[in-house]
Formats: sequence, C-alpha cells, structure tokens
Amino acid sequence: MSVLPARICAVLFDKDGTLVDFDRTWAGTMMAGARDFAGGDEALALRLCEAVGWDSARATFAPDAFFANNPNAAIAARWRALAGKPFTAHDAGRLDAIFARAILGSVSPLGDLAAVVARLRARGLVLGVATNDSRVSAEQQLLALGVGEAFVFVTGYDGPCPPKPDPTAVREFARLAGCRPEEIAVVGDSDNDMKLARAGGAFAVAVTADEGHRAVLAPLADVTIGSIDEL
Repeated sequence: MSVLPARICAVLFDKDGTLVDFDRTWAGTMMAGARDFAGGDEALALRLCEAVGWDSARATFAPDAFFANNPNAAIAARWRALAGKPFTAHDAGRLDAIFARAILGSVSPLGDLAAVVARLRARGLVLGVATNDSRVSAEQQLLALGVGEAFVFVTGYDGPCPPKPDPTAVREFARLAGCRPEEIAVVGDSDNDMKLARAGGAFAVAVTADEGHRAVLAPLADVTIGSIDEL
C-alpha cells in the first residue's frame, strides 16, 4: 500500500463492477444480444454467452470475463465467428443498439451509489467515468441511476479518449478537473483499471469484495477496498 497523496481533487471511476452491479445489470442484457445473434436458437445463444465469460452453472460472470473487458465490436466479432457467419461493421452497431435498449431496464447500482456520490461532491471532488461500455450507454445508465449530472467526464470504448488502459483518459480528466494526474484517484475492479492508473500517474484504488480477486488486484493497487461505500 502506498502513502495517500497530499491532495486528491478528482475521482475517475470504472462503471461496471464498481458503480454498477455487473451481474444484475448485464446478464439479461447479454442474453438479449446473444439471442439476436443466434437467430432465436436458445442453445446457441447460451453457448455465445459462455464464450464471452458467462458461467451458466453459477449464473454469474467469470472474474476475467471477455464480456467485461472488451468493447461490443469484439463481442460481436466473437459471436459471429462462433455462429459461423462473417463479421461486418454493421454487427457492432447492431449490438450497441440491442444493449442500449435492454440495459436501462436492468441497470442496478452497487451499494448506496447516490449517497457515495453526494459525499464525494460535498467534499468538492470532481467525478468522472472511464468504461469499456459505450459512452452514450454509460451516460444513460448514470442518468437512470439518478447520478448522471454528478459526472462531468465520461469516456467509453468509442471515445472521446482511447480505451483503457491507455492513459489519455487520466490526462484529459486531470485537465478538465484542473489538477495534476497524481491528484486523481482511479477507482475500479479490474487489472485494466489499475493499469490505467499506473500509466496515467494516478492513485490506484481497487474495489472487490472477493478475497480471490483481492489477491490478484492488491499488488497492482495503492489501496484495496471492499466497495465504493468505503471511499
């Protein structure tokens, strides 16, 4: 564990698994997309879900799920390959649209998100999100959770910054917040988030309630917490 910087002025959050309950939010949404790509074949749809990290026996995503760590275009390409069909640029947009429609009915916060956001804003901290989801979808989900207006910066796999762990998001967020990268806390639940913090020169906060996952993330982080309620 590193020494906390003298000043933290802004917090850059991951979304899924950090602010949003990944399983509850994405399980049904993923299946909606898989069913469409499988042409209604339920057995194939399940195989497509398992191919991107869904553990059907436990009804949860694997910790290192391909679905959680890759953009929709990569998911669509993998699904097309497994279905024995050629991938086109149209497929990525199609999956974007399916997910955007389905997710707003299932998006669920982790912990008392509204209270955490209110506490951080009361301390004068600037808040942002860097996600592997699309930017528009992320903004819509935050609005649906009642906290959208609190986040002044949102970047997704489709921009405005390159996807994680490219450090551009940290630098752009620092510029917007009017502080140095080392005065930013990057908060997330994956090694990609920790790599983003390291590459950008920010303070790395790992979030996980799972002891096995904690053992993986702790060496990459400056601080490890069980949930954002502990921030």
